Amino acid sequence: MALPAGIQEIVRLIGHGKAMALVQAFGGQELRIPRAEGSDAWAALVEVIGEPATQALAAAMSGGEPIYIALCSAAMKADRNLRLIERYNALLQAGHSGRGAVSILVREFAPISNRWVETIVNSPAPENSGLLQAQLF
Repeated sequence: MALPAGIQEIVRLIGHGKAMALVQAFGGQELRIPRAEGSDAWAALVEVIGEPATQALAAAMSGGEPIYIALCSAAMKADRNLRLIERYNALLQAGHSGRGAVSILVREFAPISNRWVETIVNSPAPENSGLLQAQLF
């Protein structure tokens, strides 16, 4: 599961976490990266990814041509699942029971059901998890 080239470039410029936030906020849309501060588009980007990342995107991609922000559904789901598993393990380390941890995760990762959280945290790690991780960064 490789990310589209445009999203890979964005990941390279601003990092995985901020790129996924951009995908979550603007996925499925064409986006013109503004050249300078002051526009509504600039403010929207700053709200989602912060000032430094917006400046980095503007420096690299403000040629006026719109860029398509792909939905990246599979990557977003894989990213969510990795974060969910990491959080689950942290909750267990902090002394929560498995059931208690699942209850917390259902609220933190809403909308998701407790059965789906249990399925995710009890599934074997994907064989290509290292490959997946490398493709996300």
